[in-house]
Amino acid sequence: MLEDGIKKQILCIIAEASMQDGWAKQAVVCSECLKQGIDLKIYGGAKNVFPQLSEYIEISSDTHRLPILKLREDSLVKDRSIQTNVQFEAKAEKKGLCRLGYVHNLPKKNKPFSCLDALLVLVNRNITLQEIDTYIESDDFKIEYFDSNKNLTLNENEAITKRFILPFKDKYNGDIYGEFSRKKTTDNFIGVFWYSTSIISLKKYGEINPQSINDLRYISQNESITESNIFSYVISDVEYLNGAGYTKFTNGDQVSQESGKFARFETCLKTKSGNAIFIWFTKNSKGSYEGLNCGDENTFKQSLSDRQSYFSGRMSFESIELCNNFYKELAKDSMNEPWEYKNRKDNNFDCPILKAYLEYELERLFYEYEELHKENKIVFNKTRDKILFNTNLLDKFAHDLIIVGDIVVIGGKTYIKNLQKNPTLRNLKQLGFINTEPLPPEFFNDINEIVFHCNWDIDRNIDKYTHIIEQRLERFPDKYKSLDKSALSNKLDNAIEFAQKIAQRNYKFIVPMYYPKFHRIQLLMPIYLENSSTYQPDFALVLTPDPNLNLYTPETILGLEEVYQDARLIAKPDESWLNPEIIK
Repeated sequence: MLEDGIKKQILCIIAEASMQDGWAKQAVVCSECLKQGIDLKIYGGAKNVFPQLSEYIEISSDTHRLPILKLREDSLVKDRSIQTNVQFEAKAEKKGLCRLGYVHNLPKKNKPFSCLDALLVLVNRNITLQEIDTYIESDDFKIEYFDSNKNLTLNENEAITKRFILPFKDKYNGDIYGEFSRKKTTDNFIGVFWYSTSIISLKKYGEINPQSINDLRYISQNESITESNIFSYVISDVEYLNGAGYTKFTNGDQVSQESGKFARFETCLKTKSGNAIFIWFTKNSKGSYEGLNCGDENTFKQSLSDRQSYFSGRMSFESIELCNNFYKELAKDSMNEPWEYKNRKDNNFDCPILKAYLEYELERLFYEYEELHKENKIVFNKTRDKILFNTNLLDKFAHDLIIVGDIVVIGGKTYIKNLQKNPTLRNLKQLGFINTEPLPPEFFNDINEIVFHCNWDIDRNIDKYTHIIEQRLERFPDKYKSLDKSALSNKLDNAIEFAQKIAQRNYKFIVPMYYPKFHRIQLLMPIYLENSSTYQPDFALVLTPDPNLNLYTPETILGLEEVYQDARLIAKPDESWLNPEIIK
């Protein structure tokens, strides 16, 4: 049975979480109960708790069949010990900040970081909730509404975001804004998020990976953090550190932005264990900073060690030798196919084709997960410290070949280390994976995207031919480099027409490939400048399809070694002209 105090607290939470129609999502109520120290599992879970409150609440479901709750209008009278307080606290008309939407970060017991704590960082003095509420109820208060396109609107029902300005300045004398937002116009507004016009954006220091904001929210248990307000939690000046994690070099020189490897800030946020949280940018190979990484001092020290690893795309190894051994073992476990070029040896890797394949394949999986928001592409365990992914390869028994590894975040980007191939189902469940069947990447949606259409035109315009013949002349065989431009153009025209004739009789002759930089499908047309397919083609012409105009645009020409790796991402090429056993 629920004690009266617990009943009252849950009813107040339902009132605070209620939307404009009076209904509150049960999931939101359960989450807020846990934040306030009420573990519903102790009382038998939500299915047992809310029916016990049926004399005070209505229980129903929304259009998505998700449970929703609503305070009854007429039955808070059966238990007089609860009635007065609940009617006063839960049923009173909402005023001030709570009138604007559901305030998930109100100051409450056991709340790690409230909206007032965030204001304290911005203003450098304590602001009371009464000050804010009094201002919101005054005639001076003004609010702006913005739709999903960020355009100003006068209708709150059309708004996704609403914003207001506070009557006091931040510590830099800048304006402070409060913001409530929602995903859809049918949702309740949730807030409050503060940000200041005078706070310099962290983007000044480097590029921010959106996933890093989610990581910071998770470890700080603070859902109020956004890219626009993240700097408001910073309580220190930027410090630049060298690769060893020090602010000075051994000769005593101060580490600068130019000479540093990290740009780090301390925040007022804390981890679950109470440690101070730092955020930092990491300098990449191009000499610019990217991020964010976040964590306590121990996490930062671990990132120093991780930076010394050998990276193969998104995969991290302690050494290049261990990386090579990993790919050799992976090749042994997968279905038999050539993973190296017979006539071109790689000094560092025994399976260079497999290495390139898995690097791009994993990058595509992350793209589908992070940008396209496709589920089950990158699978996390319960504690989100391990990742599971599908290689899109089959093992020698025709089973999906999957890999599991530990998460490491560098420069705000997720990498995988300690990779283990072919984990057992028992092993995955012990590691905390609920979903043990990650999906392979999808490079195309329609089979027509990867088939050459012989009735489409090829746009052989002057700009593209100038690029191919003049700017890529070094990719032509030596015997053609001395020809004049018109002669070379004629040979290229004849070779394209020759390839089209072959393609009319063999639909596999022109091969699809994936272009990772722009995440799109292109086609590879083999070019035989002597109009004979009895020998290896001179190079491949890259064609970009435009299905709206039924047109192909020739982009450039590439060597066969390079295009094989891109084509292998889609499928193992069947055509004899694109075979690693004969590529020279």
